[in-house]
Amino acid sequence: MNKSDFKSNFMARMHSPEQMQVLFNHLPDVFYFIKDRAGRFVLGNDTFVRQCGVETEEEIIGKSDYDFFPLGRAETYVTDDTYVMETGESIIDRVELAPDPGNSINWFITCKVPVYSNDGEIIGLAGTSRDITRAGLALRPYTEMRSVLEFVRDNYARSIEIKELAALVHLSVSQFERRFRKVFQISPLKHIMNVRIRAASLRLTTSNETIAAIAIDCGFYDHSHFTRNFRKIMGVSPKEYRKRYMG
Repeated sequence: MNKSDFKSNFMARMHSPEQMQVLFNHLPDVFYFIKDRAGRFVLGNDTFVRQCGVETEEEIIGKSDYDFFPLGRAETYVTDDTYVMETGESIIDRVELAPDPGNSINWFITCKVPVYSNDGEIIGLAGTSRDITRAGLALRPYTEMRSVLEFVRDNYARSIEIKELAALVHLSVSQFERRFRKVFQISPLKHIMNVRIRAASLRLTTSNETIAAIAIDCGFYDHSHFTRNFRKIMGVSPKEYRKRYMG
């Protein structure tokens, strides 16, 4: 028996999803979930359950992203899910910004793969997401920038100079900008702007603060500066975003 047949025979006999879930429950930095074709959760590990803001897996079974996340975030997740389930193409190691369970804005690295039935039909998807700032050496290219990510996360409300960030990782400004762009595929300035916009998005949909107050609190010069950059990244104005996604 060749190696390919050996693997195929073993996988065909394997039927122990409970053991897989036990494994993922002991990986505290990994969010793990499976959804059916309608986008309803079939299972989730303990870390993912807490990400949903509940205590037990039973509370997520049969529900969807719309039951646990702000509408804007839920729609983004569902768009990705639809792509995976309709095309059969996986999403591998996508680096993206999202709030963690404490509503801090962090980098996550996400994978989603289609799940097939015995007759080859796509019946759902499985996914994992890892908080880069907690992921350790397996994500060393990202964690080398951990101090920078944390600094931006904690200080986005004030003016941040690139030389401050470069000093955190003991690089010159030009070295730092090249390294950051290589790892994250965007410039440090773009990252700072993204963090501010994501933080503002969260405030817009979870508070009744004025847009002007949110703009200043999230590090923008004024209302017009905020609105211009928000529209550029989110595709709509802050006012339109709040109207569309306010819970």
